[in-house]
Amino acid sequence: MGKKFVKYFVVDAFTDSAFKGNPAAVCLLEYEKDEKWLQAVAAEFNISETCYLTPITTDVAVTSNPRFRLRWFTPVAEVNTSFFMLVFFF
Repeated sequence: MGKKFVKYFVVDAFTDSAFKGNPAAVCLLEYEKDEKWLQAVAAEFNISETCYLTPITTDVAVTSNPRFRLRWFTPVAEVNTSFFMLVFFF
């Protein structure tokens, strides 16, 4: 089985200048990957945060507002984002 490429970007958060602020990798996945693979990629990036966006598929026709599942990893562990979602809604 051949290797499949993953689209990714490295972004600088909390700044308006390149190479400043907090770097994070953002990976655009076509389908959900297992946690071991996600953790291995985050460790390979070796920056503070790696984000994975995976499309949420439904039986409803494609809309102009696609939905994504979001998971965050550090080089050593997955980040529990439920706290951040709770803060976001208050």
